[in-house]
Amino acid sequence: MTQTIFTVVAEIAPDRLDSLRGVVAEIAADPGTNAVLGFGQFTSLHFASVVIFGSSRLPPTLIVENNVDGPLDDWLPILVAHGRTGIDTLFAHCVGYPVDASAGEVVAWLGAHVVRPGAYHVGATGRSLARIRQEAALHGAIEDFIDAEHGAGRLAGSPPAVRAAIQDFVRADPRFAWAAVTPPRQTWGERGGHLGRLAAAVTGALLLSPLLIPVLAAWIAVLRVKEAVDPVQRGPADPDWVNAQQEREDLAAQNHLASVIAVKPGFVRATTLPIVLWALNLLARVAYTHGDLGGIPSIHFAHWSLIDEGRHLVFLSNFDGSWESYLGDFIDKASVGLTAVWSNTEEFPRTRFLAFAGAADGPRFRQWARAHGCPTDAWYSAYPELTMPIIDNNTALREGLYARLHGEEVQAWLRRL
Repeated sequence: MTQTIFTVVAEIAPDRLDSLRGVVAEIAADPGTNAVLGFGQFTSLHFASVVIFGSSRLPPTLIVENNVDGPLDDWLPILVAHGRTGIDTLFAHCVGYPVDASAGEVVAWLGAHVVRPGAYHVGATGRSLARIRQEAALHGAIEDFIDAEHGAGRLAGSPPAVRAAIQDFVRADPRFAWAAVTPPRQTWGERGGHLGRLAAAVTGALLLSPLLIPVLAAWIAVLRVKEAVDPVQRGPADPDWVNAQQEREDLAAQNHLASVIAVKPGFVRATTLPIVLWALNLLARVAYTHGDLGGIPSIHFAHWSLIDEGRHLVFLSNFDGSWESYLGDFIDKASVGLTAVWSNTEEFPRTRFLAFAGAADGPRFRQWARAHGCPTDAWYSAYPELTMPIIDNNTALREGLYARLHGEEVQAWLRRL
């Protein structure tokens, strides 16, 4: 199952900003079933968010995040067909939106304002919204079965016998007929394609090394000069700005993080950042397809996107736990990759050689992250009670249900219940 991450980014008409805030507030009050645009009606939408952002260098801008199953070309017509009234209500506040146009014209307008990520991560790789919900229901039903059997004194003692009883229960329930076959999280074709691109990139770099080495040396020299003089974040973020973000956090087992940050000026940063994003994205497609990102197991969907002709970097993330724990994971487990990206944006903590120091400086990184984060105006999760470890455990339970397991493997499988 292919999953698609993208944002729709559009400039807000200045005289419509206050009205738009009212509409988005109505969506935020009940993201799943509100009367404007209830995200819960879409059976392939995992997460969505709405952010209104503007600064001295970026006019008021509407950023609508979508994390969906299937390709973009399938999703946009579904979005318009089932949510046309809400789409009109929301995007009519944006410059150039065709309010009275045909469905096809609206799809075309949305498509023209789609921004694809430069780098992204999917925690539940290859698992559709339907599959995530099915596997959660399967786990719950098995637990109920075990509790009932144990209470009645019918549960067999040995692990293989218990597992056999569970298998018989699942086979006999027509609700779980789908559990007989387990599709792969990533097909060999998908993985092979990503590995092929990685191999091609490495081969190309080796072949071009006589040309690239002097260019790289010059780039490093210029970069080190810039790193020594670039302005950095000084002191804590504005308390009111921090409070605006915190008011919308910790409302469920999951949270949402949003930031829109100006890219440092100049050719070096404008060239470096897209290359870094491309490299990280390729690495994510090859190495981080089993739930964690650089050792961080709590991220459902996250992505970086360049907007405003590359002058601003958007980061949107849907994750488990608190903001503090999330930033702590960044610092402890993924500071090199994060520094390589964000060191190209303004006021980031002092870095060395693009990827070092920076995010590893915990106190300053936290101050910078708060100062450059922005409140999420509306946020939707299709499964707010399911953390990434729970989703992965449910999948592993389903994958092992009919697999050939022996000895300790059977006991390890039963411990997932």
